[in-house]
Amino acid sequence: MTNRRVASQPRGTWRRAVALVLSGLLLPGGAAQAVITSTLLNFTGNRVMLRVGATGGTIDNVAFAVTGANIQPSPAPVTRPDTVTILLTADKALLALSVNTVRLTATPAIGLTCTTSGSCGSTAIPFSAISWVSTNPDASGQDIQSGTFNATGSPQQIAQFSLPFLSFLSARMEMNNALRFSYANSTLYPSGTYTGRVTFTATMF
Repeated sequence: MTNRRVASQPRGTWRRAVALVLSGLLLPGGAAQAVITSTLLNFTGNRVMLRVGATGGTIDNVAFAVTGANIQPSPAPVTRPDTVTILLTADKALLALSVNTVRLTATPAIGLTCTTSGSCGSTAIPFSAISWVSTNPDASGQDIQSGTFNATGSPQQIAQFSLPFLSFLSARMEMNNALRFSYANSTLYPSGTYTGRVTFTATMF
């Protein structure tokens, strides 16, 4: 998905394109039928793997075009019909007693900033205008549930699950969620293109 540049509109109409860029980061600390699954392995070391969106190292770009019925004076939220898959896999080594938990955080930019200065200048949209629905949440509540990004630019925990405490074989835990993103569209901003990035960080400890 690519950013959409927005041409100037006739006076009295508004059009906005809002995009968030999703990327993943790993910090090693020492749509599925079951969202969190466990598998016993013959042998492996401690490791955590995270994929956000497309394979092959591509950074996904989620874009919202605010047009037509979504424009003031009767604004309506804009929802992407497609989903973004987040796949987190954690391998725990044999008898690794000090590694018991996996945590996933999301760190959004402070805001989505205008990239078409001629139309929206220095305006920024707070990231709290972007939310998501987890289309396949696990009943345990340990995976990614539906939520909203914060507007502070600080990391927010969006999932945390436990690893087997003790096993005579190494173990693999996998979390697989499909997220559908929405733009609240509750405030009228100048027309233009706004872009911001969210970094997802997986930590094993």
